[in-house]
Amino acid sequence: MKIEKTGFGWIIIDRVKYTSDVIITVNGEIKNRYEDFSGSSHFLSRAEAEKLLAENPEIVIIGTGQSGCLSLPPETEDYLREKRVDFISSPTPEAIEVFNREKRKKSALFHLTC
Repeated sequence: MKIEKTGFGWIIIDRVKYTSDVIITVNGEIKNRYEDFSGSSHFLSRAEAEKLLAENPEIVIIGTGQSGCLSLPPETEDYLREKRVDFISSPTPEAIEVFNREKRKKSALFHLTC
C-alpha cells in the first residue's frame, strides 16, 4: 500500500481518492473514520485509539491534518504508552511519509482537513 499524496480534504491511496478522514488497519483495510464514530473530529479519543490497536500494530501513525489541528488528549497518549505501542503524531503530509517508509506492522488514522 502506498499513500501517494494529500491536500486539504483529500488523500490518494493506491490511486484511489478519499475525501473523508481514513483509518488504515494492520491488514490494509481502509475505513471511513466517521463510521461508528462519536466525539470530535479534532481530537483522537481513547475509544478511537482502541480501534487502532485492535489488530496489534507495532506502531500507530496519526496524521493530525494539513495544519496539525487534530490533537491527542493526555488520556489517549497515556493509553497508547500503557499498551506499549510506538506512535507518531504529526501533520498529515509528514505522517504519510512516515507511513510509506515504515516496515513494521502499522495502523494509521489520517485527518484530512485543518
